[in-house]
Amino acid sequence: MLPDSFGAPERYAQYLRAAEITEFDIDTIPDLDRARQVLAHGWLEIIMHNDPIDAAKKNRLAILYQLPESWANVRSVWEAAQEDDTVEVSVVLLPFIHRDYQWQRELAEAYLRNIGVPFVPWDAYSLDEAALDAVLYTSPYDETRPEAYKFANLRQHVRRTAYVPYGLEVGGGEQNYVYQYGQPVTARADAVFVRSESVRGMFSRHCPTGSSHVYVTGHPRMDGLVNIADFAVDPALKHAVGERKAILWNAHFSFDGDLWSTFDCLASGIIESFIGRPDLVLLFRPHPLLWKKLINLNILSERDIVELKAQLQECGVIVDERSDHRHAFAVSAAMMSDAGSFLMEYLATGKPVLYLKNPDGLGLNEEGVAVARQYQSASDVMQVDTFLDQVRRGEDPLYASRNAAIKHFFHELDGGSGRRVLNVLKELMA
Repeated sequence: MLPDSFGAPERYAQYLRAAEITEFDIDTIPDLDRARQVLAHGWLEIIMHNDPIDAAKKNRLAILYQLPESWANVRSVWEAAQEDDTVEVSVVLLPFIHRDYQWQRELAEAYLRNIGVPFVPWDAYSLDEAALDAVLYTSPYDETRPEAYKFANLRQHVRRTAYVPYGLEVGGGEQNYVYQYGQPVTARADAVFVRSESVRGMFSRHCPTGSSHVYVTGHPRMDGLVNIADFAVDPALKHAVGERKAILWNAHFSFDGDLWSTFDCLASGIIESFIGRPDLVLLFRPHPLLWKKLINLNILSERDIVELKAQLQECGVIVDERSDHRHAFAVSAAMMSDAGSFLMEYLATGKPVLYLKNPDGLGLNEEGVAVARQYQSASDVMQVDTFLDQVRRGEDPLYASRNAAIKHFFHELDGGSGRRVLNVLKELMA
């Protein structure tokens, strides 16, 4: 069949793509009408998947999505891929299997639908038929994924593997180095994308395969914090804060073992501190695993958790459980945080930070220690009170040094990390 039978060359290219989907040999079908009929199924698939097609073969990239809270890590990569005519990007929904997290499929799906991101669930996805050129992991932990998506198994179905760190790691302890740098994904992926040269140095020291596969692109998560002052905060949250200064409180879930959390020893004192300071409001945003951890340790029951949240609200505490943390970052005037990703990430806002230190815990790694030098710290309520009163008076003694340090911890904080990640992926897929 002659190409001009199909009209314009670009139309012929579209029919060729449909033929590829339906596995028909277009040259063996002499009749144009018959060709259109047999290709109808493939054409329908193209429309349903909103697949813009041209004559050039696109590189196929899949982003593995497990948690609404982690979408921020790859949002700008997905956006860059959507705008790139050479890349066909899909989002594959996976469960998050963890004893301290109650993953709910309907909530994970609803989040993507609400922000307009098309996806396919893992149990309706064929890795063989997908013929992926690259896959982008958002968690390093194989035990949180179905068997087919564990690193050793998935790499048999894809040419290139890559990873965007799920958090901005600051926790100390030898075992934590294994968690952060020694997992199959972090050690053997073709590419790991990090926020700074200093993180690449952490891989050099702690990853069993070194840092030759580590690319300093800036962390895509940070793209969402550029111009955070202009972020459209949920009106309900703005109304709840009112004219008061909101202090963001981030509590870790590690009450046992690592002991990075101060929630069990400082919570009651922190809440009391706000009762006597009506010009401040406590904005509580716990680690996503905190509630289930309390249940698993038999500290509280599910009913107790519901009652605790109600009691906190009665005390004037705003409990923020939005999937997007930027609402809390934008509306707050300062933050108090245990060891965790927020301790690093909030630095980019330029606002004051109080590091809540558990003296019995594992503390911070090299990067955590370095960023904590830019903050005040507290291990008791009196030190918390000192920080709160400084914020009330508008005092910020570490402002200059803290803001000067931002460029050290974040490579090119310009909103372009997602695009840089995609460019590296394209080179690897070529």
